[in-house]
Amino acid sequence: MKNFLAFPLTRIILIVALFGVVAFALTPVAVRMHSLIFSQAIVFISLLAVTLLVEYYCAQQTAADVGFPTQGALGGIFGGLLVGAILFSIVIAVLALTHCYTAIFQSWNGLLPALAFFLIGALVEELLFRGVLFRLIEKMTGTWIALVLSALLFGAIHIANPHATVFSSLAIALEAGVLLALAYVLTRSLWFAIGIHWGWNLFEGPIFGTQVSGGQFTATVLHAKMHGPSWLTGGSFGPEAGVVALAVCLGAAIIVGRLATRKQRIISPMWSK
Repeated sequence: MKNFLAFPLTRIILIVALFGVVAFALTPVAVRMHSLIFSQAIVFISLLAVTLLVEYYCAQQTAADVGFPTQGALGGIFGGLLVGAILFSIVIAVLALTHCYTAIFQSWNGLLPALAFFLIGALVEELLFRGVLFRLIEKMTGTWIALVLSALLFGAIHIANPHATVFSSLAIALEAGVLLALAYVLTRSLWFAIGIHWGWNLFEGPIFGTQVSGGQFTATVLHAKMHGPSWLTGGSFGPEAGVVALAVCLGAAIIVGRLATRKQRIISPMWSK
């Protein structure tokens, strides 16, 4: 029984199932709050609590093992924030140089709540997709198979977003699913991946004023207009569905992947050990 509970697939099923029950029970509370930020916070706290409970009970894993070591937390998250900001700024620079992006200053008013909103969103998604799914699948299949499977899952959940297409979901899988998993592999911590995720979304929507995975924000620092073909700009879904963002993120993923390989952070499949 002990070996069964400690098996990674068992832990994934238990975490997802228990989180589903807790989330269902807390839905009325979240609805009464009338705040997306507080609702997201409840989701993150619930997911973290369930994950830590299952991991400790089944495999004696701590928060650090899950991906939240205290050492290097600030450096990881703010280093990642800088990387995410730079990567998306490169995307915007290319779109501006090709006359696909123009913008005028609008207001700083919506930036503070956006900081909190996108940080909590990054915490939730990174814990679930990299801290639970990728990490535990990797223990069974090794790094490369887990990378493919978790990236495809991450892309697939975005198919329900506004203006989503099969291509936009595949682009999300290749851009974020691959890069963020490799950021975790390189550091063996979620902080760097959370920072990249946070910085990318923050600069994509609230700062540069473009759509974030199909969602449009009105309280943005810059009021933006996109011009040109959808294959370049991403169309109604936003720059993530365009080839510029795809090229930038895949380039970054190659660099991070090489660093992870050089540092011998790649894990072999369970059956090869």
